[in-house]
Amino acid sequence: MVVCFALLAALANAVASICQRLGVEDAPATNGPSLGLVRHMVQRKIWLIGFAIMALGYASQAVALHLGSLEVVQPIMVSELVILVMILWLWYFTPLRARDLVAAGATALGLGVFLVVASPSAGARVPSDGRWLGAGVATAIVVGALVVAGSRGPAWRRALVLGAAASTGFALLAAVTKSLTNVLVAGWGGLFTSWQLYAIAVVGLGSFLIMQSAFQVGPFAASQSTLILVNPFVSIAVGHVLFGEDLRGGPLDLTLEVVALAVMVVGALGVSASPLVATVHDESGGHLLKGRGRYAQWVERSRA
Repeated sequence: MVVCFALLAALANAVASICQRLGVEDAPATNGPSLGLVRHMVQRKIWLIGFAIMALGYASQAVALHLGSLEVVQPIMVSELVILVMILWLWYFTPLRARDLVAAGATALGLGVFLVVASPSAGARVPSDGRWLGAGVATAIVVGALVVAGSRGPAWRRALVLGAAASTGFALLAAVTKSLTNVLVAGWGGLFTSWQLYAIAVVGLGSFLIMQSAFQVGPFAASQSTLILVNPFVSIAVGHVLFGEDLRGGPLDLTLEVVALAVMVVGALGVSASPLVATVHDESGGHLLKGRGRYAQWVERSRA
């Protein structure tokens, strides 16, 4: 069940990222999150559809996190990149090369081997207030530094850095979400008196705005790769520090885990560099999603 809900969340996130990309691709240029960007987003129907799909994905992820551990759920979310490739291929007619299939296969293989070998534990620790505070402060410092670094430089680097900042924030969001599900199981009456609800609002909104900026400022490949790849590594660390989640130890197991993660990362980077993803936003600043989908082409033919 954990894997099913995590995969459902990955599918929803892949679809939502396409919709939200379409919603911000013609927004006025900015150096980061801004009120102007927010106003532009909420006026776009396709962006609102993406937001609704993203909310469904978040609900599925919350169920997966309640049933399983951060060290299982968050790495599975990497499959979003493979799903995104299939959407861009089937819906946007981007050619699929043999190397793209190999890269997607390597991503899936590395992820599968890691989950089998690592056999992450659910973790029995209830985080203390001090651990939550330490994790929150550390995350805020890292995210703040990345946002500052992503406010200048070439478009690809800004998208890369802002994607990493959003991904780091989402890793903490997953941990707080897992904690909130435990509050809800005890009874809905404690929802509005729990600090987790308000932390989710702050961390979630901040990470979400940074993600939209990453989509807007540069190549889709750059933002999407760091959004997906940074999260599982941060989540593994957060899960260990907060909940006491552990991976299977031993020299052989650790070696296989490192190799599997390396294969997953290399495969994911290969997918990100593929024309399926990399040409969604060209170097001249043109946006290549609008008008390319099957629905847009059907509308054009119906008007002819």
